[in-house]
Amino acid sequence: MHRLFASPIAFALSLAVLPAAAVEVTHAMGKTQVPDDPQRIVVLELSFVDALAAVSVAPVGIADDSDRERVVAAYTDSIGQDWVSVGSRKTPSLERIAALAPDLIIADKTRHVGVYDTLSSIAPTIVLDSLTGDYHEALAQAAVIGKAIGKPEEMARRIATHKARMHAYAETFLLKAKGVTAQFGVANTTGLWLHSPSSYVGSLLRLLGFNASMTGANTGEYAATYVSISLEQLSAIDPDVLILGRYTDPAITDTWTGETLFQGLTAVQADHVFAADAHEWSRLRGIIAAERLAGRLTEIMTAQW
Repeated sequence: MHRLFASPIAFALSLAVLPAAAVEVTHAMGKTQVPDDPQRIVVLELSFVDALAAVSVAPVGIADDSDRERVVAAYTDSIGQDWVSVGSRKTPSLERIAALAPDLIIADKTRHVGVYDTLSSIAPTIVLDSLTGDYHEALAQAAVIGKAIGKPEEMARRIATHKARMHAYAETFLLKAKGVTAQFGVANTTGLWLHSPSSYVGSLLRLLGFNASMTGANTGEYAATYVSISLEQLSAIDPDVLILGRYTDPAITDTWTGETLFQGLTAVQADHVFAADAHEWSRLRGIIAAERLAGRLTEIMTAQW
């Protein structure tokens, strides 16, 4: 008599076998043996989608916040549309992940450490610091992913191409960015959060030649990476260039436009307050995301500055 499995997780565990060949990958939780050519990859952050798309590898599952439009065309042009949603990035569905019978899971350090053991019981799991990591860490993480998916040389070539492209962008910004402080933030109806110099976008703006308007060390903590700011605090920071993404329309920053403190901002006085796509600038990180952001910034500077 055949015994029925109690859950998709139990079923996935029943199928688990040692890979014929494996590679050891070092990550935030230690070292993990992963298949040398994984075919069923589940990713729990959009930056990991970016890394796979950079070398045209399609995952079977994505934590896309149950919204397939979160995976932008720049990614789907490379990975296609055949993935299964495993729910939100913050709390992905373990049942959905297990049902996909993955042979590699890529998880985030901030969001998923608490379920690391469960994820590892489903499939070999590597953990990387996407959410609070900066631009340079994102490139290092892409290299780790390249090794984990059996494409280290291809990923290394893509990273080298990317660095050349970003250097070219930085050259075009040289005169306008020199000595200029630039700040990116996202707003909704309740607040404004500035991305600190240690954040992905903050460090990328510095790479492109802008100075930071905020101070603070890279602590790896969410609150130090994405800083809740009042109008009074924004006035004290007072960047030369302010790039705002709105998650809601209107956002709290729209209620500030008539305030004396807001009108006195250097960026407002110089007409250097620019609108940006909150999703692309805040949620997307990685090789492709950086090139798109640099391209958007070029458009802003060419058309409006």
